[in-house]
Amino acid sequence: MPRSRRLDPAVVRARLTVLSDRLHRNEADADLAETVDAILAPRGWELLKKPAKPTTAEPNVALWMNKSIKEYLEAKARQEAKDEAEETGQPAKDAATILAAVVNEGWEKFLSGEFKPQKPLRSARGSATPKMNLNVRPKESLGQQVQAVCPAKSKELGWEVTPGLVAMAWLYSEYGITDDDQLGVTSPEIPVLDD
Repeated sequence: MPRSRRLDPAVVRARLTVLSDRLHRNEADADLAETVDAILAPRGWELLKKPAKPTTAEPNVALWMNKSIKEYLEAKARQEAKDEAEETGQPAKDAATILAAVVNEGWEKFLSGEFKPQKPLRSARGSATPKMNLNVRPKESLGQQVQAVCPAKSKELGWEVTPGLVAMAWLYSEYGITDDDQLGVTSPEIPVLDD
């Protein structure tokens, strides 16, 4: 059997066109011909992509912060999850679930007026302080409510308020993150989990 030519886009398109013509000749294969024609149409290849699986997970909120703070927050959340599991006898939640609940609480307090955030500080651009995203999945509906009041709160507070910055400010206040920690001058001490 002869070796086939390399399947480049022109060859594939030509072969699909021939296939479509052959299928159109037989009325019993009209549905197959229609399918091949749909794939040959502009952007028809998108029909071949697997559909995205529906998910019930809340959308991710990425919070850009110093790596040491991220690691500290995750360690504290793991400790809280472990302590809660010991008290309740239930399996421990993951750190992301704990942190999402904390962010939800902060957003609720922000919306009710109980929490007035301080603008999170950033270490100097180009400093040696490594940064990473802390990824949390708080309630999307709360995030939308926070987003709706951000323009008014920005005018009131004198800085651009966003749901992410409110979340960071709340996490920092709840977990005792200092200005020096935020600026990269110091690092919060990461707790060691007892096994």
